[in-house]
Amino acid sequence: MTLQRVLTTILLGITTSISAMSQDAVTDTTKKASGDSNRNVLMNASSASQPRQISLGLPISGYAYIFEDGLPVSYYNYQVYPYKSWHNGVSHESVQTMGPQDMVLKYGVITYSVDSKSKLAGDKLEGKVNYSLNHFGRHMVDANVSTPLGKGWGISVGTYHNYDPGSNHLDMTKLQESAHFYKAAISKTWNEGRGKAGLIYQFSRFKEINENYGPFIFVGDGSVRKYEGFKLGTDQYRPANSRIKYLDVATGKMVEDDIDDANTSKVHHVNFVLDYLWSSGVKLSVHSKFKHGQSLRSNTTVMGVSDALPGSGYTYEDGAAYQGKVQTRRMLHFDGFEHSWMTNAALSGKSKDLRHNWRAEVDYWLNHAGINTSMYLFAHEAKKDPKLLLLNGNEGFSYNSYAEFYNGHEHKVFGLVSDEWNVSSRLWLYGGVRLEYLNVRGLAANDMNEGNARHVGFSLADAGVVKNHFSNHHFNSAFIGSLRFALLHGFGLQAEYSSATIHSQLFHYGTSTYPTQKGMTTNYFRGGIYWKNKWIDLTSQLTHITMSNSQERPNLSHVLTKDAGDLKAGMSESYTKTYFYDIATIGWLTDAVVTPVKGLSIHVMFTIRDPKYKNYTITPTFSDGVTETYDFTNKTITALSKTELEIEPSYRFGNWRVWLSARYFSKQYINKTNTLYFNGRWETFGGVDFKLNSHVSFAASVVNILNQKGASGTIASADLITDPTQYKNYVMAGTFIRPFTFEFTTKLNL
Repeated sequence: MTLQRVLTTILLGITTSISAMSQDAVTDTTKKASGDSNRNVLMNASSASQPRQISLGLPISGYAYIFEDGLPVSYYNYQVYPYKSWHNGVSHESVQTMGPQDMVLKYGVITYSVDSKSKLAGDKLEGKVNYSLNHFGRHMVDANVSTPLGKGWGISVGTYHNYDPGSNHLDMTKLQESAHFYKAAISKTWNEGRGKAGLIYQFSRFKEINENYGPFIFVGDGSVRKYEGFKLGTDQYRPANSRIKYLDVATGKMVEDDIDDANTSKVHHVNFVLDYLWSSGVKLSVHSKFKHGQSLRSNTTVMGVSDALPGSGYTYEDGAAYQGKVQTRRMLHFDGFEHSWMTNAALSGKSKDLRHNWRAEVDYWLNHAGINTSMYLFAHEAKKDPKLLLLNGNEGFSYNSYAEFYNGHEHKVFGLVSDEWNVSSRLWLYGGVRLEYLNVRGLAANDMNEGNARHVGFSLADAGVVKNHFSNHHFNSAFIGSLRFALLHGFGLQAEYSSATIHSQLFHYGTSTYPTQKGMTTNYFRGGIYWKNKWIDLTSQLTHITMSNSQERPNLSHVLTKDAGDLKAGMSESYTKTYFYDIATIGWLTDAVVTPVKGLSIHVMFTIRDPKYKNYTITPTFSDGVTETYDFTNKTITALSKTELEIEPSYRFGNWRVWLSARYFSKQYINKTNTLYFNGRWETFGGVDFKLNSHVSFAASVVNILNQKGASGTIASADLITDPTQYKNYVMAGTFIRPFTFEFTTKLNL
């Protein structure tokens, strides 16, 4: 994460707050809920290049939503992930946070996202270059130049390159992330700047090997300690083998591929933007986007750490028998594509008395997408610089016992209207409605046919597999209503309620289970007080969020009672199936930006909440025929903290600025039975930037100042257990946050 990204997000939040403080009782009731713009989505403790995902009290899955030029970077937030063809940098005019009140109408979901706007040519020559490096060997170059050509025409050209070996350098690859972006735009401005149009093309080639795993000893009281001296964040926990071998789910044939090639995405974007402002104050905005992308991803997740005993069948590659700790991993090889076209047109304006600020938008989105997901398990030593282990002479086992396939189209047509109404000097109202027609159709291999059941050795080429056609039509809806009432100048009450219902989309058809056709509804309420003046911008409010019919595919572990496939009785089986459940979270959030003296700004955010599973009962049948029932209702949601605290002071003096950001996350449960947990942790950042002159500035920053490991993850074998004593001093593997990292950035403005 470059310091520029950190500073940009913090400054955006501070600027928004200071601007709001100077307004009167009517205009301080802006639609943007206080605190939303302060959520630093670009400051990520787990990644130097990706936005972080912020939870409202719901389980976090996938990656952060990203918008660019009025439309999503990716049609879905899945597989051809948006961060693989987007980066924050000088090729953007602006990058900011989009809060739930906007996302509920723009996308039909209630969450935070990144909203960005591409850099188009202005009325003068502009050039910017940023260069960043860190002490682990990461180098990033980001450059853009724009210039007018005359008669309102202009061009903007940018490029971005990121070379990141990671903090735990891997023998299997030189770079864990290699990104190359090329962007060019031509634009036209007319009618004294009231009209502007641009055509933007971008090509990206993005390679990422996500390898932030390591072993440690789970003590049993929420703490962890080193396992055989392994240093989380800097030691390697992956065999040096740079080739992967999988059973292609499409053909049923074994395929061997290079690890770098198997994790590379290539994406083309063509964006068209048009904005025109009439003299009446009505504004027309048209955004259209075509995306052609393919993403290959060979992604491993760590399973359990077990003991290889005599006769277990584990050997080194040379055939020598192995006894000791064994790390099992699940490898998913994704081969996905997205060919999408999304267009929206919006009109916005104000009433003559300036009391209403209205917007109307209509969108048509079309997506042709597909996925082939092959799967296998493999094993290696549970130690630093591990060696690959064979099971019964094979590098992989349990091939395609879980596999995905779909190939189809999705159409969306939706419209939205919203209005901000300054009723009086004390009362402000905001409301919006979104209505959507959704059609999904295509081919899948679901359980509509018995031969489509996943098993060891499954492929679409099997004689019993019959690809089933599907075609479903749904109506989705979303709405939001909010108000603010000024009791005193700068002090009052505020409340907001939003709701969104969505149905299964194309990517839900990839598994063996035919997706539910029931709607998944999320309801979100927040309400409390606000207080704004020249030195404080504060909100304190109750929050409540519920989600019905949520889908999850957990990895459950079961000790086999008899031999099944490649596994013998007594060994652990990884079991995956789709389950549906509800969620409810109640909490309280207080957010404040305080500016006690000139140059000093302190942002504080405090959240307490109680996230619970609801109506979550499962009855899995494992490969040995054993069927068991588990009830997780009213258990705390795993990997979510009940208490979060953010403290972000910033002080500017002369050409200098110093800043600090500290986030605390309280304990998080490891398993759904809530018998095991990780203690709370801090994520800390800090830095100094210096402006030499109008053309040159420097920034130095530190990630993870306290050098905490941030050990987290799950114990696959423990998700179903109720007696935690067997997991005291238990060797496991999990994820970690970035270790102590020093970063330095030079910024040039021509």
